[in-house]
Amino acid sequence: MVVLIILLALILLIFFVPYGVDASYADDVLRVRIKAGPFRFTILPKKPLTEKQQAKKKKKQEKKAAKKAEAKKKKEEKAKAAEGKPKEETIKVREKKEFDPGYIIALVKMGVHAIRRFFRSFSNDYLKAHYTVAGPDPYAAAMQYGYLCAAAEEIPALAGNAIRLKRSDFAFGCDFTGDKPIIDARLILSLQLYKLVHLAVAFGVEYLSYKIKSRREKKAAEALERKDENGG
Repeated sequence: MVVLIILLALILLIFFVPYGVDASYADDVLRVRIKAGPFRFTILPKKPLTEKQQAKKKKKQEKKAAKKAEAKKKKEEKAKAAEGKPKEETIKVREKKEFDPGYIIALVKMGVHAIRRFFRSFSNDYLKAHYTVAGPDPYAAAMQYGYLCAAAEEIPALAGNAIRLKRSDFAFGCDFTGDKPIIDARLILSLQLYKLVHLAVAFGVEYLSYKIKSRREKKAAEALERKDENGG
């Protein structure tokens, strides 16, 4: 009983712990980390390999190259052995399936619904966008700064329609003495596994409903056709 309770607790923990990505760009460096609850795993920038890791990687590459060469050799030997032998012609008859545009359209609609639900399931824990306009042309920099300030008012609303915003930080500046723009951005997204299960169930229910409906419509059409053939 205790083991069962522990297993249930672990399953609940796995399904309800937030998973996500923490991506940032600053000082011309892209940093990406994967998060699972309190744990963080750095993907970028990659740490330089140690001598032991480099040797292991080289050994793995050599092993892979040897397997590839061996497979190529076997293929060539097989091709040589097959030379001169009469080729057996096999004719495959495939049944052509009727093209159903209604089915394709329904699948596309269901796919669009699933994609929308998927992105709405994400929670934006933090969205930061700091951009300092700079360049050799002061007039162009001032114009760009004005456009950014105008767009900044619309960004939270546009992002909020697709992803729930918890915290956001937008700031724009202008440096007439700088040589190039300064970008400081960060995005933290999270998703819980139970939401993916919910998405799969929702898609399955929608697909099943479509199949049941189309089957009923098909039966009704066949019944009407038989009725017409029998003279009403």
